[in-house]
Amino acid sequence: MAWSLRTPFTNARRRAWARRGRQPGELLYVAIGDSAAQGVGARRLDASYVGRLASRLERLSGRTVRVVNLSRYGARLDDAIERQLPALAGLEPDVVTVAIGSNDMAHFDAAAFGADMGRIVGALPRHAIVADLPCFHVGERERDAVIASRMIADVVLARGLPFAPLHRVTEKRRGWGSFPEFSWDQFHPSALGYRVWESAFAGALAKRVRALHSAS
Repeated sequence: MAWSLRTPFTNARRRAWARRGRQPGELLYVAIGDSAAQGVGARRLDASYVGRLASRLERLSGRTVRVVNLSRYGARLDDAIERQLPALAGLEPDVVTVAIGSNDMAHFDAAAFGADMGRIVGALPRHAIVADLPCFHVGERERDAVIASRMIADVVLARGLPFAPLHRVTEKRRGWGSFPEFSWDQFHPSALGYRVWESAFAGALAKRVRALHSAS
């Protein structure tokens, strides 16, 4: 996700994730995504959905976790293809999450979106957990997000990768009651909103941890 102004906060957040990525851990968790994966809208790394999933991974596995967050502010699918996937190729992650495509809704081209998402999913390890798009609540972008989310689900399930139903869990929160789940810009999730995002990945993450236990 993106807003119109690059702020010192987003630069500081990127540097904070880079420092986090240098910390050791028994398991390696890699995140691919946009500013939501950076945790824009939450004050602390640990309050972002990536931070919360890392903490959940530690609790479920009983092991320490190193987090390499490859996401970029304003990223679209082409950024994932050109920058994030090549960086992922040099790593051997135990857990991968992917949540990207919201920024592509500004100028949605279904054919191009489907082709790019197919390239992304095809380059991921088979255990990567891929989310569809969050609910935009109203308007043309939400109509496009519904189409794009169905496309993501189809390609993810066809390849047999774990799927995180982000659109469904955020759509359930539609309405005035979801107001506290957004940050001041009413676009990025707040810390409370990132709890909702975390829930979309929780089931697939638990299955991945069980697989890691079985393999050890």
